[in-house]
Amino acid sequence: MQRHRLNKSNKQRSATLVVIALIAICLILAVRPVVHGRTPALLRPAKQKAKLLARPDDSQLARERAMQLGLVPTGKYPITKYDLVSAMPSDQTHLPVVKGSRSWRKGIRTVIATNSQPTAAIQAEAAQNNETWVYYPDDVPARSFYKGDSRAALAPFLAHKELGDTYKWMLYGDDDTQFFLDGALRLAKDFDPDLPWFITDNVWWSTGEHTPHSWRHHPHPDAPRCIPCHYDDSAFVASAKATIPSYKAIKGCPCTPELLCAHNNHSLHMSEDWFNKYCDMPRLPHHMYSMHGGAGALMSIGLMRKVGWDVAEPCVLKTFSTGGDTFLQICLWEAGHAITSPGAGFYDWQMRSFDAGSEDRMGLVDFVMRAIEGTCHDRGLCNVKLQHLVTIHVRSSAFGSKSDAGMFMKALAVQYDVWAENFYQRMISEYERQQEDAALTDEERQARQQKADDDQAAMWESIGSCYGHAEEQVVSMELDRREKEALEAEARLQSIGAIRAMKGHT
Repeated sequence: MQRHRLNKSNKQRSATLVVIALIAICLILAVRPVVHGRTPALLRPAKQKAKLLARPDDSQLARERAMQLGLVPTGKYPITKYDLVSAMPSDQTHLPVVKGSRSWRKGIRTVIATNSQPTAAIQAEAAQNNETWVYYPDDVPARSFYKGDSRAALAPFLAHKELGDTYKWMLYGDDDTQFFLDGALRLAKDFDPDLPWFITDNVWWSTGEHTPHSWRHHPHPDAPRCIPCHYDDSAFVASAKATIPSYKAIKGCPCTPELLCAHNNHSLHMSEDWFNKYCDMPRLPHHMYSMHGGAGALMSIGLMRKVGWDVAEPCVLKTFSTGGDTFLQICLWEAGHAITSPGAGFYDWQMRSFDAGSEDRMGLVDFVMRAIEGTCHDRGLCNVKLQHLVTIHVRSSAFGSKSDAGMFMKALAVQYDVWAENFYQRMISEYERQQEDAALTDEERQARQQKADDDQAAMWESIGSCYGHAEEQVVSMELDRREKEALEAEARLQSIGAIRAMKGHT
């Protein structure tokens, strides 16, 4: 009975999430203006849909325009979405989630590792969405909590086998990891893709000591990791010491196990060092250390060149641990590669990039909507946080069905794209206004300001007139109500008098 109630509760919660997501799509598409004179995507003829993947969306066009105007820095290593690829593990039961992820992938090349040979129908559909499906079997027997964990760990290496040296960055995560391409591009532009980078700021960690600071969870502020050499943290070190985690920042170009072990600076909350004298990766039962697969990571082409399939597969298949993300972390550590945090989130917990809300799906929906509406407590902070955002873990298991999870991913992708387009369009509009101002004479500026003042005065007069008219209507309605009540009371009294008169007559 209790299980029945829990299933019912999960289904109700899932239905609520999907309804809210669909409402969000409808509201956004209803209020969104037609940009560049193009028909909204939902109204385009069906025969044009196959071409949409090859065309940039409106948010990408706005971003590129802002970059052309010099409003958005291109970074030391310029990058476009066509330099990105995606790799994810899945299985046949998660097909609706994979389909939902197409909304954020926007046609970037993707390799999906699954536990069954793809059918002809799946291959045909995959070709239309720039996907390659590859087979890798489940673990028999399992060497972790889930039988698909070896496939999860090997997904990026399977993808590299298929794609070769044809990209700069690989977006790696679970099939219910939702990436935001604008944030990924913003992050990657300052990293040399030819160096072996493994980038995330959502890390499992525990020390084996039973204290609130050491108990296993993610993201953990004390998890060992580097920050990139190009990240300037002088302002944080000088003025925000209270926010600095007890684990001291180590700059790596890129990060290596030897670099972390050489520092070995244990937390204020620990009584032991991070690493043993052999520089082994911290592992259960005394430690928990790994990237979080649901939060995802960025893997550079330089890393994939260093760690080939011939290295990765034997390492994964000999490993016993908690999951695919830990399998991957162990094998990268053995190959000489450690985790790099983007930088900002190391000092300011609000600026985390990978699953920043820690699976807070509806919190992110609300946050993005308030950023679009301009109703954030601090609009500037809202936009900065969203610029840093790279992923969220949708966590499909929290939904009543995988189809519900896929629908939610579609809704969130639309909502984020509206925010990104709006953000860049505002930037461009402000730039164009400044350019127009610079070309005006003093008299023209005065005339324009006077017109703006007159328009504002007229607006307030119209609002006042509207309120006045509304007030008159309210007063009139109240008088009519009172008059009606008086007539009804008089009618009741007359009725009562008539009844009494009849009783007296009889």
